[in-house]
Amino acid sequence: MIVNYYTTDDEALRAMTDSLMIFATQVSRPFSLALSGGETAKQMFRLWCEEYSDKVDWQKFRFYWVDERCVAPDDEESNYGEANKLFFKPMDIPSENIFRIKGEEYPSKEAIRYSELVDSQVMTEGTGPRFDAIILGIGNDGHTASIFPNLLSLLKDKRNYVVSNHPVTGQYRISMSGTLILNGLHILIPVLGPDKEPIFSQLSCSTFEENRLPSAYILENATEATVFRSK
Repeated sequence: MIVNYYTTDDEALRAMTDSLMIFATQVSRPFSLALSGGETAKQMFRLWCEEYSDKVDWQKFRFYWVDERCVAPDDEESNYGEANKLFFKPMDIPSENIFRIKGEEYPSKEAIRYSELVDSQVMTEGTGPRFDAIILGIGNDGHTASIFPNLLSLLKDKRNYVVSNHPVTGQYRISMSGTLILNGLHILIPVLGPDKEPIFSQLSCSTFEENRLPSAYILENATEATVFRSK
């Protein structure tokens, strides 16, 4: 794990995006990128529209998801819905370049469908599909993707995508397994703002065996993971 520190959120997101641009120029085929949701993603999409609209060949990218809440695409909690509103539509990204998880479908069936879709669309290397880049978040409880601390078995699940549920709300979600995450070529992790300091300090000062947090497992086992930390 590499940790780079920045003064502001925008500086951290710019550095992450600049790294992403470099990775994309290193391949001649379409570039597979898996997106996360949440407040960090919203900041990222706004920055991309404002500062990177003419700096990146976004048509080269194929967009997938790390996880999705099991809601309709027009629901305000939909990761796809926010991405569509804040980034895809303003940037005129072709629909054929976007591979969304259908949160409105029955969760277990959709997890199978999306796993098969990723198998067919993303290059295979090692244990299975290998995304060119995965943008992950870290929650204040130490979860990443939609793998929560009470669902540690999903870290080693051999399926591409699995069904999880939020430990407090019970909301169902579809998430990458830890196995698929760790097979990614580049894992980029923006960790923004002072509210992330407690969890990031915990991750920095203890091991997965000590804290049993999903994000610690990913950080310790990833071949290449870079954290972009702002204060």
